[in-house]
Amino acid sequence: MRKLNAIQFTLLRLIADAGGSFIPSEDSDPIKLRALRDLVKAGRLSVEPTDGGDRYHLTAQGYSDAAA
Repeated sequence: MRKLNAIQFTLLRLIADAGGSFIPSEDSDPIKLRALRDLVKAGRLSVEPTDGGDRYHLTAQGYSDAAA
């Protein structure tokens, strides 16, 4: 399994602290948006399209990594 970088780990912790899901604002930092997409590819987040934008949810692996 691939190791998380600091941004990815921080995002997982923030999403876990927010209740397990997160919708980034439209003016979010592109680096953070890329990190979110990478976490989806790694199976640590799932994505749900909504009217307000994509909502990211922690997967079981994401919860495990956030708790580490």
